[in-house]
Amino acid sequence: MRKYVDVVGDDVNLVFVVGAMVHGKIELDYIDDFIAISDYPLSAAMCIARIIEALVDKWSIL
Repeated sequence: MRKYVDVVGDDVNLVFVVGAMVHGKIELDYIDDFIAISDYPLSAAMCIARIIEALVDKWSIL
């Protein structure tokens, strides 16, 4: 996740769509990229926590 957000410019609006399903992927018109947070199943809460952690590190919030 950190590698993904590090290459995104600060002038880009990020929107993350988190799917909470066992198999398959989300098929929406407004999705530009599809990334996997882990090779293992994660809860939606853990997935969002990893996204936030990567953004906190990128922007040096804490």
